[in-house]
Amino acid sequence: MNYENIWSDELAPHLPCLDEPFILHHIATTPQKQALTEDPQRSKNEKQNQLGVTQLSTHFLTLTYAGVHVLALELLVYSCLPSAHLRKVEKDVSTTIFISKADSSGYFNSSQKDAHLSLGAVVTQILRVFIKTLSRPDTPTRLCLFARAQSQYIFPESGRNKLKHVMSDRDLIKWWIRVTNPLLAVFSELKARLSIPGAEPGEVKNFVTPDPDTKKLLWEEGHIFCTDGNRDKELALRHVPSFPDDPKSRFLDVLVAEGRGGIITVNQFFAELQMRQEFLLGFVAAIIGIEGLVDKKTDDPTQFACPVVSNRTYSMIHDAIVTSDYSTEKLARNATAKFTEALPKSSGHIIRGTQKVSRAGPKDEAHIQIPSPQINIIGGGLVRKRAKPAHTKPAFEQQPPNVNAHYTAGESQHAPGTDQTDRHSGDREAAKRVKL
Repeated sequence: MNYENIWSDELAPHLPCLDEPFILHHIATTPQKQALTEDPQRSKNEKQNQLGVTQLSTHFLTLTYAGVHVLALELLVYSCLPSAHLRKVEKDVSTTIFISKADSSGYFNSSQKDAHLSLGAVVTQILRVFIKTLSRPDTPTRLCLFARAQSQYIFPESGRNKLKHVMSDRDLIKWWIRVTNPLLAVFSELKARLSIPGAEPGEVKNFVTPDPDTKKLLWEEGHIFCTDGNRDKELALRHVPSFPDDPKSRFLDVLVAEGRGGIITVNQFFAELQMRQEFLLGFVAAIIGIEGLVDKKTDDPTQFACPVVSNRTYSMIHDAIVTSDYSTEKLARNATAKFTEALPKSSGHIIRGTQKVSRAGPKDEAHIQIPSPQINIIGGGLVRKRAKPAHTKPAFEQQPPNVNAHYTAGESQHAPGTDQTDRHSGDREAAKRVKL
């Protein structure tokens, strides 16, 4: 299987067979040095060596039908390259894929009214391609995300579209579990963890279901950062990754500013994390993580040949989205055209769906609309732990989010990639095909 055909091979069976094809655009940023974790006990030279082997590349994908954006997904890929300078803690994971943001516009519209589009299945297949492509033999791969409900993340004003399927915070978490469930079969020596800060032990089981084949519950409560037996000893800074727009990262920054980075263990970190102000506002958020080995077949692609752009160019391309308006289909169509014009021509892949269109097809998130009288109760039905005094005073207070949410990961409604773009400046050729 080569890269030119991979998107069509993987996505076509999950897209309806319609008169017009779907178009998938995929771009990535030039890999930049970026440490995934910090170690206060590491010397200056060791930190420089770590930066030399840990690289970050941001991938952005959009799915378009009939000239209108349907779906967008931003993935941050951290690649830990082999090096004799690495300590064991960094050798444990070769590739970390962080789902930064995901969003739909709600404007999938076909002349065939019985056509259904499963956005969940499309996201699952995209993630499967990334895992199979970027994993390396005999070294673990991680998939991480932070699920928190908001009305839009990538498509501005799309939350005003009445056809966009909005979710409560609890439904959002369940949606992401359904999306990532099929990916568990890709891994061996699997760890699948779900953590809901502030929830009572056992409540997590209400969000997961047993494997349909084995009837076993593959998900466990907790996180994938550091092995269970060492969490009372190992420092959080050494094991908890720092992702953009992530509450864990903000708390890590607070620990460093307070001078406690060298003493807070992993267990202490997560105990204090659930008492942070942003987890005490009544909403439900989740930390989802999967880790394991991936069996690489001989015909599996080992690289992406998508157009690679500098972080500056990436930011300029995203301006075409974040300065647009997706509140109506006409405006969304104009925004899609503006964004497409800013992309390298080689970023597009034409995909003709092969899924038969049937009036008896299942209901799907692309067409379901929650009736307006329904009220989403923040955190409704969740048994929370009794609040305890926090060891540290929050460095800031955050306003409660809009909980009428769509398929989202991350925390910001700003342009995807702005955090890492600010950190990593420098401009290279705007659109060159480079093997990652």
